[in-house]
Amino acid sequence: MSQGARLLILATAALLALLANGGAEARATHDRDFWVTLRSSGFKLPPGEPALPLALEAAALLGSTDSELRDDIAYEALETWVYRQQRLSSAELGRLRTVLSANARQGLGEETGDGLFLRSFSLLALAVLAAEDLKRPFLDEQQFDALLDLAFTELASERDLRGYVAGKGWGHATAHCADLMKFLARSHWLRTEQQPRIVDAVAGRLRSAGLVFVWGEDARLAAALSSLAQRPDADPAPFLAWFQRLRAEHEALWSGPLEPARYVPVRAQLNALNALAADLDTESVPAPAGTIRSGLRSLRAEAQ
Repeated sequence: MSQGARLLILATAALLALLANGGAEARATHDRDFWVTLRSSGFKLPPGEPALPLALEAAALLGSTDSELRDDIAYEALETWVYRQQRLSSAELGRLRTVLSANARQGLGEETGDGLFLRSFSLLALAVLAAEDLKRPFLDEQQFDALLDLAFTELASERDLRGYVAGKGWGHATAHCADLMKFLARSHWLRTEQQPRIVDAVAGRLRSAGLVFVWGEDARLAAALSSLAQRPDADPAPFLAWFQRLRAEHEALWSGPLEPARYVPVRAQLNALNALAADLDTESVPAPAGTIRSGLRSLRAEAQ
């Protein structure tokens, strides 16, 4: 093998490693004062500073335990450049998507630890990309499917379900994953066969969490379901099948002595569905959502 070929292989491996580490090439380029000043300017790009390197640097800062730097600066910078000001090209959005997707998987399955923040806020930033795709399409079908699969994996596999973490701010991985799913559920790329997977993913998270969400996660999950239900091509069948399963779970729960371990998943599901019912309580919903709303009313009449 020639020296040139060896150098090319090494360079490619280094690039892949950087991407897998969440855009590490962008870390520590600017100090905190720079970012505070940037925020005060409304995230106006400094002269000679292109958007993409700063966006990749902000993506790395999403893992900070400093809530101001993470929430108010890094995330807000990405939202501004991606969605409000549209500073990134389609190719650059794709690069950012790759980095954020890798970050969202780092440490997935851990029950505690500061890795939660990078996973969670990378999902929230991906939700911004998914929202941007709705008004300025840049995803192809394969890329859309990859984001949807990421959301399914996150809901099923995230074990750190902390909402607000004292001294460090919002963890909120479930809520942020729900935000991503909410925008994906509105996409023209979503196919009929993928709709039951969204319903099952949300129901599965509510059943498996082992707790009743208290930081608004259930309402955010309901918003994802509402986006799906209000599609003109929505399929009511997976919703109605879920309602029927939950009706049976509720009946079994109260058929004997109360078992807290069985009560929690039933209550978590009902809380989310109460929020969904509120979202659908309007006369202007498409016909499929009306069918789902009717099924919800029947369930709630029996299970409240």
